[in-house]
Amino acid sequence: MLLTSHPSRVWLTSCGVLCGGTDSIDALFEAARVDRRVDGNLPDGDSLAALAGIGAGDSSILGRHQLLALAVVEQAWTAGGLSSVRNRLRGEEVKQRHSRWGCVSGSSLGGLCAMESEMGSAKKFSPYSISRWRSNAISAVTTVRYGLGGPDFSLNAASATGAQILYLAGSLVASGMADLIVAVAADAEVTPVVRSAMERNRSVSSNVDCRPLSAGRSGMAPVEGAACVILESEEHARRRGASPLAEWIAGELANEASHLMAPDPDARVLEELLQRARACAVERRGEGSEVDWISLHATGTPRFDAAEVGCLHRVFGTSMPWISALKRTTGHALAASGLLEASLIAAGLNAREVPSWPSEIDPALGLPNFPPHSAAVKPKLAVQIGQGMGGTVVVNLLGAVEA
Repeated sequence: MLLTSHPSRVWLTSCGVLCGGTDSIDALFEAARVDRRVDGNLPDGDSLAALAGIGAGDSSILGRHQLLALAVVEQAWTAGGLSSVRNRLRGEEVKQRHSRWGCVSGSSLGGLCAMESEMGSAKKFSPYSISRWRSNAISAVTTVRYGLGGPDFSLNAASATGAQILYLAGSLVASGMADLIVAVAADAEVTPVVRSAMERNRSVSSNVDCRPLSAGRSGMAPVEGAACVILESEEHARRRGASPLAEWIAGELANEASHLMAPDPDARVLEELLQRARACAVERRGEGSEVDWISLHATGTPRFDAAEVGCLHRVFGTSMPWISALKRTTGHALAASGLLEASLIAAGLNAREVPSWPSEIDPALGLPNFPPHSAAVKPKLAVQIGQGMGGTVVVNLLGAVEA
């Protein structure tokens, strides 16, 4: 599929985040601005239910990844000034339904971890067990709770899930299939059996503070987290008086069709997509427009990081844009990572600020340890990169919305 630009503008109007003990996008961006890792545990189940605004009866049927998702959707929904009416998850009463509002959701391992936590005894099973384990667990509760009666997709592309969700959500709005899409992803803390399996394929670092791009990186540092971004057409947002944080301009996804677990060391697909993103920037924003911020996927896995940075050298040469490696701040929140990063990109574009240039970069990557720019970078166009085991590659082009 070619990277497509659309005539209908798509605005990101609000977001919600949970990561590293915080639910504040401002706190997350401040940590990224000084290249600091956020630490801390996310709330327990009762506290998450309170953040999501649901009662004990509804929360008792949910898995932790579903609670995390509903908490960030509620945050974004409230911040966006959307409908004050909420549906109960249980019960047969007539529920509100918006036929032009939809949902794109995902979780990488949430259902699997929910299943493992219940497998000790059949007595733990309930009529809602299957609803917690299945791949559309987040979408099911989000659509019912907020009356999202439009397009509905549940995705899993491993670490690329969040970026893939953003791509599809933006495409649905841009194509006119929906006026508004709730894009949401969540993963709970990985369970012991799942973590053991991840360690067997050597993708997980034994260092919980593993820093992507650093010389000592040894794999990803998985954390639980959730993020939600609300995308809507410019026309729909203007009708209800909503202001944009940023614009989703275009996107593309493809597959390397190369290896089940490892990236293509030459990153040929990513190189092609980045070249198209640069061309799209000129098409949509005019001659001379250039991507001035790249948000790397950068998990801390040595081969992934090296392949990605090598691709940047080929595409941009000596005109390297500002780069960020936001998992240095958030850790790797699996499916939620892409939407956490999209939220931080939107915040940066809205404020016209960039996160810190990564420090202590591995010399073998050929990047300077200090930015080759002045400190006054005010980004207008950003590219988000998402990649996942199985070969998925996603690129999203986002832009600042001019006043």
